[in-house]
Amino acid sequence: DYKVTGVQTCALPICCQAGIDRLLALVPQAARERVEVRAASATEVGLLLHGLEFARVRHGVAAHSFAREDEITFGAGANETPLTDENKELYRDLCARLFLSRHADGAHTDPLFRLQPEHWLEARLRGGIAELLPGLRGDLLYTQVPALSVGDRGLLDLLTLDRNGRLAVIELKADEDLHLPLQALDYWIRVRALNDDRQPGAGTGGGRPLSAFERQGYFPGAEVSPLAPRLLLAAPALRIHPANEPVLRYFSPQVEWELIALSEHWRRELKVVFRKRSGDARN
Repeated sequence: DYKVTGVQTCALPICCQAGIDRLLALVPQAARERVEVRAASATEVGLLLHGLEFARVRHGVAAHSFAREDEITFGAGANETPLTDENKELYRDLCARLFLSRHADGAHTDPLFRLQPEHWLEARLRGGIAELLPGLRGDLLYTQVPALSVGDRGLLDLLTLDRNGRLAVIELKADEDLHLPLQALDYWIRVRALNDDRQPGAGTGGGRPLSAFERQGYFPGAEVSPLAPRLLLAAPALRIHPANEPVLRYFSPQVEWELIALSEHWRRELKVVFRKRSGDARN
């Protein structure tokens, strides 16, 4: 067993299943239910543990041939290594160490525990957003969404809809960050522009104009509201920079924001400690 997620909450590509099975067969049996298998595209899948990708399957054309094959790798970045029969024990050892170190009660001095805390927090929210923030659509949750502006490309942490079809931009920080409000505002502006870009979609017969998100296949079966997005900023309560809320109070009333303080031990128990909203700030 393992958890399945996707960039657009899509099913896993069938073409990658053999590679996924090969990687999971080398993961300790008791740890397999902790693995998150996330589709990066129609031909690429990553295996993650608490937001940290440790293996990947890419299905593509083989070199010097028209045949298609899986490229299976483990490790990340400069350490990404093709999996072979000769090094499968190295991969098995990596998995054993990773699963021993990276768990909610792990040692904070362990590099594998500390690595990529924001991705870990993002993974926790992906898995529990329906319970933590029940006003949002956990079934239509997108991660690392590209948001373009002139000459620039940004990646939103999380994007979803609320129960009324209104877009919700969610920006996360696991540690103190003075720039959190302005970074989140930048993403909010980009999402608002894409939502305002409304054109007739294919097969609509001149009916309801579709936002740029809908035309790209996001939020299937849902109607995205033309209202300006909501902006949610989430971080552990003791990791919210003291300047974040004063900066938020200077935002335009058009930006409906919410600052969500999470429990300090969010790896073990994810819950909301307190919230601050734009309406409260103006009162």
